[in-house]
Amino acid sequence: MLKCITGLLDWKKGQTLIDGKPLASLNRKELWKRVGYVPQAHKMVFGFTVEELVVMGRAPFISTLAQPSAKDMEAAHVALKTIGILHLAKKSCNEVSGGELQLALIARTLVSNPEVLILDEPESHLDIQKQIVILQTIKHLSQARGISCIINTHYPNHAFYLADQVLMTAKEKGIVYGNVQDVMTESRMKEFFGIELKKIIYEEGDYLVETMIPRALGTERDFSNCRFNDFQ
Repeated sequence: MLKCITGLLDWKKGQTLIDGKPLASLNRKELWKRVGYVPQAHKMVFGFTVEELVVMGRAPFISTLAQPSAKDMEAAHVALKTIGILHLAKKSCNEVSGGELQLALIARTLVSNPEVLILDEPESHLDIQKQIVILQTIKHLSQARGISCIINTHYPNHAFYLADQVLMTAKEKGIVYGNVQDVMTESRMKEFFGIELKKIIYEEGDYLVETMIPRALGTERDFSNCRFNDFQ
């Protein structure tokens, strides 16, 4: 679906509109100045440095066969600094971690100052610490720069953290779209995915966390060895 939205694949039904205009009517260079696409991170086949990878995002601004200018390199360094990985600029993409590579791919899209970021499972295949860094980076960019983000994820908790609106779909279940609170209910999650999830809300001062916990991963408490005093 994300590839159809960006025009990398053709819709079988429907179309992508940008400001009311069909995507197919837009010049491709102009499109990629406005829209940034972040694929899932995979180790690079060629030994590009992180700096070289990021400056590739300036392609819509560079003439065919031309080399990146000093302005392009400066934009790449600003993007790396914004993401917090400027210190990795000269490292090979094959030497950095999966989370660092994912951040570099996000930086690559920022050099064109896009209005929209489209991210394909940006937190997949990462440990929990790297997932949090990626999610916090995306949320900060959206709020600080006013960038709209379209993200697909398999993690309900991440949708609660990031999203204002959510589109939920499952095989032979159709599509539901709307506000996160309206769409991601316990009953609908069970209907769509066949498992019982309990929604938990934790509040502490101004701090709020909304999450969903699978009941199947819980364990039954054993009260057989409890004394009466244990319940006082």
